[in-house]
Amino acid sequence: MRYSSPFLIILLAMLLQGCDQRPAESMLERYSNRVANSLNSDAELNLDIPLALPPYPKRRERIQPVPDLRQGLIEVLNLRHCQLINLIAERNSSLGKVMPPSRQMVYEIRLLFRLGRCQQTLTQHDSDAELLQQVDEIFLIKKANFEVALWNGIFTSEAIERNFSRSEPPLSLTDDDGFSQTRQALLMLNRIAALNSEINTPQTEWTEPDYLDQLEPHYQALSSLRYGSRWLRSLYLVTYTLNHTASVIEQKLGQRPLCFNKQATPKALIVKNVFNKYYAGELQPYMARIDREGREWLELNRRLLLNFKHIPDAMKDYQAQIIASDAPLWLNYTTARDRHTKAWQRLLSQCNLMPGS
Repeated sequence: MRYSSPFLIILLAMLLQGCDQRPAESMLERYSNRVANSLNSDAELNLDIPLALPPYPKRRERIQPVPDLRQGLIEVLNLRHCQLINLIAERNSSLGKVMPPSRQMVYEIRLLFRLGRCQQTLTQHDSDAELLQQVDEIFLIKKANFEVALWNGIFTSEAIERNFSRSEPPLSLTDDDGFSQTRQALLMLNRIAALNSEINTPQTEWTEPDYLDQLEPHYQALSSLRYGSRWLRSLYLVTYTLNHTASVIEQKLGQRPLCFNKQATPKALIVKNVFNKYYAGELQPYMARIDREGREWLELNRRLLLNFKHIPDAMKDYQAQIIASDAPLWLNYTTARDRHTKAWQRLLSQCNLMPGS
């Protein structure tokens, strides 16, 4: 059977109409607009809006300078004493000079721990004093700049940046959207960042962390899944929807009551059905997931920053706006949630239709 071009175009259009390209926005709009229709309001919600959140700081605002010892002290060190020949050679290679931030950080971690172990070995065996002095000097410089090395490895990476971008769509209605993998990645980064304080505690052995080779898949997960970016948009759109819908309900509350003497009317039953079907049935489960996952995602990001004493000013400002426990992003959401809940409680109470009543 042969189809003409016009028929194929019509068939394709029908298929595309049946496939919602923006399911989260459609659910939120459907809920709010159903509420408005049931209350005879023409306040239509449209979520094709810009994301009014501060941008993640540019890389030049996040990066911190660190001294480069590839030329200088480390070049004159007798490397065979410290098992550093292969490590330094890799760093000095053409590929090593263009390492991404994550690989540069791994190099700095390995270098510091091997220098620490070398220092202990040389001290225990009464080795050449000049050599020990060289190792001590390089070790102290690397240790002093270790926090910066960790900071740059984590916070100048493209993976982290993509998790705070404003370009991704909101979370889907049912899928995991990479939260589990993102959670594991942030736990790993917290483990790496904790080395900043661990190196300053007394230790008998400078044992190199055994999880450094497991780091790249976590960066890749953050880079490809971009869960944080999607969660930020979801929270913003939900907050916007809750405030818009609360305004619709509050406007109705300021007019003629929906019910008198708490006697439910047919109109009130329609409103209650909208509440049950579109709020309790669709929006509330989505909100519960965003709330639950968001709390953990924010907490992991807060803990990550707590590992660092020196944070660039641009990141401090962003932290205050988005990540901190009292950041406007989260406070705006909880305020809108509470406002929306109270509006529904007042409206349904007029008709004795509160859940459980």
